Amino acid sequence: MSHEPRHAAHAYGLNWTSAFPLEQFAVGPRDGAATVDVRQVTALPPRTPLVPVRAGAVYADGTRFPWYRQATFDMHDGKRIDVLPGAGWTGGLPHAFYGTVVAHLLAWRGLIPMHGCAVAIDGRAALIVGDAGAGKSSLTAGLIAAGAALVSDDLSALAVDPAGGGATVLPGRTTIRLDPMVADWIDGTRLALPARDTRGKAVVRPAARSGPEALPLAGVIVLGLGPGTTAPLTRAALLTSHLFRPAWMAALPNSAVRTRALLALAADLPVSGFPAVAGGGGAAHADRARAALALIRAL
Repeated sequence: MSHEPRHAAHAYGLNWTSAFPLEQFAVGPRDGAATVDVRQVTALPPRTPLVPVRAGAVYADGTRFPWYRQATFDMHDGKRIDVLPGAGWTGGLPHAFYGTVVAHLLAWRGLIPMHGCAVAIDGRAALIVGDAGAGKSSLTAGLIAAGAALVSDDLSALAVDPAGGGATVLPGRTTIRLDPMVADWIDGTRLALPARDTRGKAVVRPAARSGPEALPLAGVIVLGLGPGTTAPLTRAALLTSHLFRPAWMAALPNSAVRTRALLALAADLPVSGFPAVAGGGGAAHADRARAALALIRAL
């Protein structure tokens, strides 16, 4: 095991201690939060898989997820992540850690990982979902420029009240991955990350970010869906279709609990359509963000 200095951060309502810098989480611990330990190891113990999922697997006590030649991640009981560096290891946690690996841990702990961005407006959170390329992050950047604050990018975590009290959104990573031109339209700091993690995008930490507290979920904006709100059964199907890494979510032991929670949430949660990205420059981007801001405030 590595004896490197420990790095402390918080995200998704949890404290994280790590052998590696957690560059995309908020720095430092929060009082009273449970702790996740991220360790570097030199070998992974044998584990008996329950369900294979692509190149990885679900186990009785967690998951194993190999990320190309960079590293293999072993998640244990929603409390610990062991990192075995591979031949292509760059020395820092790859972008997949902040996505798939963290999603496994959050789901194991009973949260609902959604493939979408979230922004804070007037003390409430709005979740923005849509197919790949629909412009979730671009619209989020526009909303931030229009006065919203970033809650999470790409991976958003919901905590659903089992008594029917709605859901809250837990603030996630503090960065957003954007087209370099769009990144110039918001106030923030660009992170210097390996090219294989950025994939031609700019990774920006916006100046406008929400605090560490969970925010009530006001509603969901679905990019590419026609305007207007949707019926409860349609809402349930839409929410389920935008789970983060759905093949993994279906294979985890608490999949049925997660599905029931989404069905209950869909009964009363406002879900509204909004046009997907249609191109245009800065002015069109700002106009689109203002229209989305008005829609969110009306939820």
